[in-house]
Amino acid sequence: MKNRKEKHSALGVSTNVALQKSLLLLITVMLLLVAASVSAEEKSAGDTEFGFEAYLWMPTIRSTTITGDPVLITFGDILKNLDFTVMLRGSVQKDRFFGITDILYLNVGDSQKHTGEFLGQPVEGKLDIGLEAWVLNFIGGYELIDNGKDTFGLSAGARYLKLTLDTTVRVEDQKKKDSVSENVWDGVVGLKGRHNFPDGHYFNYYADVGTGGAKLTWQVFAGFAYDYRKFTGAIGYRYLKWNFKNDAKAMDNMTVHGPFLSAKWTW
Repeated sequence: MKNRKEKHSALGVSTNVALQKSLLLLITVMLLLVAASVSAEEKSAGDTEFGFEAYLWMPTIRSTTITGDPVLITFGDILKNLDFTVMLRGSVQKDRFFGITDILYLNVGDSQKHTGEFLGQPVEGKLDIGLEAWVLNFIGGYELIDNGKDTFGLSAGARYLKLTLDTTVRVEDQKKKDSVSENVWDGVVGLKGRHNFPDGHYFNYYADVGTGGAKLTWQVFAGFAYDYRKFTGAIGYRYLKWNFKNDAKAMDNMTVHGPFLSAKWTW
């Protein structure tokens, strides 16, 4: 019991440290964007475009634990059990160079009927699952094609995932709680493009693939958007996946996919 408490205490410290590092990195990136904005205004007003986007992603989360147990959390489960979420994206464009910072935070829970074992522990009747995830994307790139109608560019960057899985299982008449966590950085390379239609609509897409802390991670999203007078509205679909390494502590793999709606403001 003492070892378990020490393990949970160490895990809590590790989680807090990782979260602090993530927030520090995020704040640093935002400060760099502000500094770039000021610098751009001093050099050539209107030469650099900045964007802020808030979006609602309606995902289904599918994963498999290291012991082969499936975990499924639908968007309906997320709505019923959502504790907190953040879905934001910032962008900067200067000539053909672009940068993107994407932030996703989810804190959800779900209760499921379960018979058998979960993470190697017997379960009788009810299984409570808590999932907390930070997903941060830092992307930069260059547009190889920009003819007014179509743009196409290549990108490179990093993706960070902080995943914590809390479980409460019922064994006989007792409840047992446990917590496992993943914390991975991956380098990614990708592509980004856009096709403009004459009536103000456009189709945009993005895809990347990478590795590092995970065995493999990749994502793709595509959507249709329309430039209104004060903002740009978009609808699309996003798919994001990780395959973890054999020494993973929590998950063997995780997939987050579903439609999204977004509103973007530029200046």
